[in-house]
Amino acid sequence: MTTKEEFTKYLTSTEKYAPSTIYTYGQSIELISQDISNNLEIGFKSLFNITDVNILQDYFHRLYLIPAVMEMEETQRKRKNNAFKRYIEFCGTIDTNNFNVNQPDLKDIFESRTEGGQKIVISLVAERDSSLRASAIKIHGTTCFGCNFNFKSKYGEIGEGFIEIHHVKPLSSFLNSKVVDPYTDLIPLCSNCHRIVHRKKDYVLSLIELKEIINNPN
Repeated sequence: MTTKEEFTKYLTSTEKYAPSTIYTYGQSIELISQDISNNLEIGFKSLFNITDVNILQDYFHRLYLIPAVMEMEETQRKRKNNAFKRYIEFCGTIDTNNFNVNQPDLKDIFESRTEGGQKIVISLVAERDSSLRASAIKIHGTTCFGCNFNFKSKYGEIGEGFIEIHHVKPLSSFLNSKVVDPYTDLIPLCSNCHRIVHRKKDYVLSLIELKEIINNPN
């Protein structure tokens, strides 16, 4: 993970940006994080928690395929879009061997917290591993399992390879760390279906329930 201060320090060091632009870009990353929470992943906290360029690029492409987001960006002269690009650029400069700054110690690979007297351990590596997403797409393809929507069929070349990957059973529901099997634990869902299965705060719809809603909306 990194911080807004480290990001703005990087922007300052490049000597390309005015102080007002640097300040705006730093603030924009927090606003983009909220956009991701509102449009892609409910409960998303902060882009500053992620420095993996592949994961960041995935979020970037998914976010800016959403018409309403892009419409807002046009009115704001793509301020947040440009800030996101600069943040990805910044993360690309981070020395992956510098464990003290941006890489977790082994003891930090698992996030632990206590709820109801039980200790919940969630593997952050499994949750964010971009190779799992690639494996899931290779196995299942890029057509939504819920409504059969395919981005390439609808949008042409720009939509090729685009799809969201859903954990059939959220990692947070496991009391111990879990090895994720992309064949059985992950499925492709379009943006709409993915948001619907997570629509309720404390309950994730199953694929069967999702399809029942699609086929019988009333």
